[in-house]
Amino acid sequence: MYIRAYFENRGEVVAWVDGELSCELPFQGEARRWKQEIYFEAPLKVEGEGTLVVERGDVAFWPPGRCLCIFHGISQPYSPVIKLGAVVGVPDLLASVEDRTPVRVDPYKDYGEEGELAKLLRERGFKAVSHTWEGEEYVGVLVEGANSRVGMEISAEDYGFYVQTQPIAFFDNSPPTISFYKCLSSEISATGVRLDLDEEGYMVLTSFFASIDELVKGLKRMLSTYVYVERMLTTFYAVRRP
Repeated sequence: MYIRAYFENRGEVVAWVDGELSCELPFQGEARRWKQEIYFEAPLKVEGEGTLVVERGDVAFWPPGRCLCIFHGISQPYSPVIKLGAVVGVPDLLASVEDRTPVRVDPYKDYGEEGELAKLLRERGFKAVSHTWEGEEYVGVLVEGANSRVGMEISAEDYGFYVQTQPIAFFDNSPPTISFYKCLSSEISATGVRLDLDEEGYMVLTSFFASIDELVKGLKRMLSTYVYVERMLTTFYAVRRP
């Protein structure tokens, strides 16, 4: 199932949850921040094996505090959590949510043209939702394959679809980073996927597709390119460390 978390004055983040929640929706809470995690109390009863290791975008339940947790970065939980699902789209949006922001969790529903696009993508096998963030409307997608997953946001225009992935790493303007950026940009250009920067200065992948069919094929290509760029980034800096 899909659930929507609405953060006051920010917008909506939608998550896919494996199974049904053990409580009635909606419910409300107050978002708290810890490292790269947002958590808030939730009237849930969850049983399962706990883990100390999560991935960016994981949604989990923290039994000691009876809290729903959303991990939007690489930080790890304080103590074991029970994984429930994952954010559909770019979880890094949550980095701008301030401590003690009111949050409401309710069932997800498609709406507008973005909702129609999300439904089409779900029919093609993707986890996809419509949502708003800071006044802008997006289609969030979780692209999965080859033991990897990447969150992406789609902006639908009359003339096609602009796609941007979750951030890869911060572009710090150092000579090694500039060298990496130029080399990889040239190497992947033939794929139609670009190594680019987002508005906060992080390296991301972007592309533009003129039709639904191109978009469906392109999302998978962006996933494989993202995995490749991450691998090259790790290799590039590993051989240059002191």
